[in-house]
Amino acid sequence: MAARFTRGFCGISRLTRASACGLLAACSFVFALGCRRAPEPSGSGNEVGTSTGSAAQRPSVPQLPPASSAVTPPVEITWIDPPGLVRVPPKNAMRKASYEVPKAAGDTENGELAVFYFGPGQGGGIEQNIERWVKQFSGVQPSDVKRADRQANGLREHTVEIANGTFDGGMPGMGAAGPKKDYALQGAIVEAPSGAYFFKMTGPAKTIAAARGAFIQLLDSVHAS
Repeated sequence: MAARFTRGFCGISRLTRASACGLLAACSFVFALGCRRAPEPSGSGNEVGTSTGSAAQRPSVPQLPPASSAVTPPVEITWIDPPGLVRVPPKNAMRKASYEVPKAAGDTENGELAVFYFGPGQGGGIEQNIERWVKQFSGVQPSDVKRADRQANGLREHTVEIANGTFDGGMPGMGAAGPKKDYALQGAIVEAPSGAYFFKMTGPAKTIAAARGAFIQLLDSVHAS
């Protein structure tokens, strides 16, 4: 009787231990599920700088047009050829334009008007060029040099006049070669958006005096194109 009771008790004990083991395994599985982190949905808004909502709800970012790589050409100036000055082919590549000034009665040769342009920021300063022009005349006193500043069509013009002197241009192809007595100068430097333009008219004194009105008329017509 005691032996049967012992065997029965042992059977119950084995059953209890098995049930306990099964319960422990089930609890471990549930605990493992609870500790596992669910994956975050994409675009959840947890990232810094990322907006939530659908793409249709997000504000559109304006697209800037691509920067142009084209280089804007400099704005040049134009003018009207006045009566009394005859345009002729330039003597060299440094000249923008050349004119013949018909000789006046009593003079033996024509005068000339040369227009120079060297590019933006090139050609030297205003004072430097006017000083060089004046130095090309010998026997001229500072009081003999007339200077003025004027405006034409929004452009500033600096003019210089020498009524009579001995002129020596000094450079072949740039004016008279060798000293020339009784010569005169009408000059102007025009400040343009694309740089300075140099207008230099030289020749026999009477010829240049007679062409002064045409020279001023040309300066009055200068404008940025």
